[in-house]
Amino acid sequence: MARGLINGRAFSQETIKDYRYYIDRFFEKHKTINASTLKAELAKIPAHQIAKRQHCYKAIVCMGKFLIAEGQLEDAFLKEVKNLYPKRHLPPKRSTIKEDELEKLLQACESGEECLIVSLLAFTGLRASEACGLKWEDIDLKGNSIRVQLGKGGKERKVGISARLKDVIEKYYVECKKVKPECFLLKNTVGKPMTRNGLYQRLERIGINAGVKVSPHALRRAFVTLNANKGRSLVMLQHACGHNKITTTRSYCLTTEQEVIEAMKDWD
Repeated sequence: MARGLINGRAFSQETIKDYRYYIDRFFEKHKTINASTLKAELAKIPAHQIAKRQHCYKAIVCMGKFLIAEGQLEDAFLKEVKNLYPKRHLPPKRSTIKEDELEKLLQACESGEECLIVSLLAFTGLRASEACGLKWEDIDLKGNSIRVQLGKGGKERKVGISARLKDVIEKYYVECKKVKPECFLLKNTVGKPMTRNGLYQRLERIGINAGVKVSPHALRRAFVTLNANKGRSLVMLQHACGHNKITTTRSYCLTTEQEVIEAMKDWD
């Protein structure tokens, strides 16, 4: 997976870790991979947990492809399980953050690192795993850019640093120098890189203090929605988010009907 020898593209370490979790659980209960055992495993996951079902399916199919390449599984397996791919029976629940709610979150931050967490996700559209993987060497304050090395699918890209985000990063850097400079931008309590779960928990705590329901992905959608409402190019937003297709970027834009009405009042 890491070398791109299964699907033709390299997988990120986060995806590999995720797949290993489901594959290990699968083999704890089943001795062989086939359509029946995969169907049985998917049936144990509640239908409303669509993401969990999809992750499980993809992990086992990925393992199946490896076994086929090794001559340990028949090619027919892929055809037999094609119709088992989990599909949504309800529209996905998508949330975002309004501009005034974003300000509440920033005001509720109790440290420079908390302010950096909110600002980094809201002003760049980075994924949680991408933010956790950032190192100080990836931050170019002179060129006002951030190098994202651990993007989805192992892709690397650069995103810009706004004046507001730059101010937050500079203040946080001063805080870090007072202690011990670390390699990673975001750290846990023992100085190791912050995990994705750790980031979720920190952000959830900030949200409780602010009275705002928030998640890393809600801030990522807010980045797209708020900037799209200000007339910024969807193509540029697509690049910033690291989306392969612009249709994905469009789906992140959760502009409300009332916002459309208010905007149209000035269209004369």
